Amino acid sequence: MLRSAIRSRALLAVAVALVATAGCKGSDAPRPLVVGEDSCDYCKMAISDTRYGGEIRTRTGRIVTFDAVECLASYIAAAGDSARFAGVWVADFQRGGMVAADSARYVSGGSLHSPMGRQLTSFAPTLSPAELTARYGGEVLTWEQVLALSPTPPHGASAEPSTAAHTH
Repeated sequence: MLRSAIRSRALLAVAVALVATAGCKGSDAPRPLVVGEDSCDYCKMAISDTRYGGEIRTRTGRIVTFDAVECLASYIAAAGDSARFAGVWVADFQRGGMVAADSARYVSGGSLHSPMGRQLTSFAPTLSPAELTARYGGEVLTWEQVLALSPTPPHGASAEPSTAAHTH
């Protein structure tokens, strides 16, 4: 009986520890962008279509949101030191949700029109480049190519996260 009680308490302690660990691990994952609540930390536009957006989690845990891949890439290019970012994600246009920016595929040009007008759209790496160009036209790029095409910050924009943290 005593062994059973000790075993039950030990199992309960392990279960509590697993739940606590799972909660902490989830904080490193991207969070969904919220239309009407989030705005782009680069161009300052309100996010109106989450299929084109992206986000960064800084090493301090701050969420920085973007309305378009081109804004996210420009922000990173202007920052110069990507080591301070704990995670960089872009929207998966086709299936929703977020995918790591360095593993995504990007369609430049073609039939899709991103909010900033550069026709740059991100996808999870599940579709091949040939499938993407057949479906949407344009050219398929890697994250490194997207970063290389990124312009300098617009007036008033900064690679420093704004003082108002975007967390949920």
